[in-house]
Parts: sequence; structure tokens; C-alpha cells
Amino acid sequence: MKGYKFKLDAVLKVRKLKEDQCKMQLGKIQVEINKRKEAIEDHKRGIEASYESHEAGLNQGLNGRELMFHPYFVQIKNVHIKQIETEIESLEQERIQKLDELTKLRGDVKIMEDMKEKDKLKYKKHIEKKQWEDLEEQILNWQRFAK
Repeated sequence: MKGYKFKLDAVLKVRKLKEDQCKMQLGKIQVEINKRKEAIEDHKRGIEASYESHEAGLNQGLNGRELMFHPYFVQIKNVHIKQIETEIESLEQERIQKLDELTKLRGDVKIMEDMKEKDKLKYKKHIEKKQWEDLEEQILNWQRFAK
């Protein structure tokens, strides 16, 4: 609409930028969580592969040192999985905080957009009223000149 300018448009833009930044941060956190979950799956596959190679080695004949290595390997993998699960829990907490922040930011943006729509409708009604007043004035002028 020509001539319409929302006075708080700059504030609305800043709030939208903050919302977009929060979405980006939330996406990065989710990517990190997914990476950690994939790492856990890789470690689990490594454990499975080590069991399979250990069984195959037992059939082929392993020496004592090779037999002693397997339990330590599995134990280290399990410890690493626990560590990654702890990291995932902390990332989940961070994700929940970001979701709360995003909810608040979305609410702020929605309020500003509603204010903008109300202001725009008010402006439109004012313009229409002005146009009707001008039209009535022109009709009265035509009636005066017609007499």
C-alpha cells in the first residue's frame, strides 16, 4: 500500500533476525546430536566386527596377547559410547533451551506482525474515510455549481 510505513518495522526486522539466528543454532545443535548418534552406531558396529574377528581368530588359533586385547578394546569402546551419550544428553538440554527461546521469539514476532496488521488496517480505514470525505465534498461542490 502506497504511503504506508509501519513505525516499528525496524524492531520487527531485528526480532525476525533473532528468530532466524535461533533457528540456525537449533539446526546446528540437531546436526551435532545426529553426528554423535552416528558415532555411537559406528562404535557398536566396531564392537560387533571385533567380536566376529575374535571368533574367527579363535577358530584359527590366537596367541595369549591377542586374546587379552579383545576385552580391553570392547571396554574402551563401551566407555567411549557412554561418553558420547553424556554429550548427547547435554546437547539435548541445550536443544530444549533453544526450543524455549525460539518459542518466545516466535511469540514476539507474531505480536509485532499482528500490531503491523492492525496498524495497516487502521491506516487503510483512515485513507478510505479521507477519500469518502473528499468525494462527499466534491459532490457538494458539484451540487452548488449545478444550482
